[in-house]
Amino acid sequence: MNDSNSLHWSFDYNYGAQNPQFAQELIGTLRGYDPEVGAHDTRAAQTITHVYNVLPNYWRGYHRGGNTETLSIGTAIIERSKNNNLWCYSVTYENTTSGENLQMRFCCGDENHRPLRGNWSVDARNSADDEYSQLVCAGYLTSDSEVRLCINDTEIAAGRVDASVKLTCNWALFDVIPALARTIQASGDGIGIAVLEDLEQLRGKSKLGFLASIQTPIPLDGYYLYGAGLLPSYWWLDAYGNIAIVSTFFETLVLKEKMGDCV
Repeated sequence: MNDSNSLHWSFDYNYGAQNPQFAQELIGTLRGYDPEVGAHDTRAAQTITHVYNVLPNYWRGYHRGGNTETLSIGTAIIERSKNNNLWCYSVTYENTTSGENLQMRFCCGDENHRPLRGNWSVDARNSADDEYSQLVCAGYLTSDSEVRLCINDTEIAAGRVDASVKLTCNWALFDVIPALARTIQASGDGIGIAVLEDLEQLRGKSKLGFLASIQTPIPLDGYYLYGAGLLPSYWWLDAYGNIAIVSTFFETLVLKEKMGDCV
């Protein structure tokens, strides 16, 4: 691993006054991740799990005061298992600074685009002790490609998916991008996709494209997700077929553990 603090601009949030430094925390997390562990796990009917360290891109907005030994503000865990022709996902996102805890359940077809299938659910909670401390959402895709959501017992239409693109969830992109990596690179201008962000916000006109290949801090191929109403995000794929780094506008996810074979 290259320990140089020179990071790609898409995830370079290394500011001088920040302690511990962003690059130090990112490289330290990657160093602790052993890709060979999951590669040799051959249990049948296993659950595939990726665990990510959540780092703040702008530490000042999350600073809790006092001396802290870690920059991490939480954890994201993506679990999935295959049942016949469906991949069933369970995603947990926890932000320890805001008290946010997000639980998502959904299923996708066994295809490279991981199209959403059946019903999905979201349980979002925070540390506030009032009527706004929890949001429960369920949804489904109708036969005419309309996204319907039921939020706290109120059903709404969230938009319609164009027939020319597949609808997936942003949390399934951890499998979509590795599966479509060669197709994306060969496309030149990227490929179209519809994204249901956190299973709530429909981003119907989105694009996955190739960004660059880098060697620091480890060999990675970078991809971008751009779209109308969607903040840009950058996804970095390692040599073992795992998304090692995801940089969004406010935070960066860094792979720290993998269990089970690659999808």
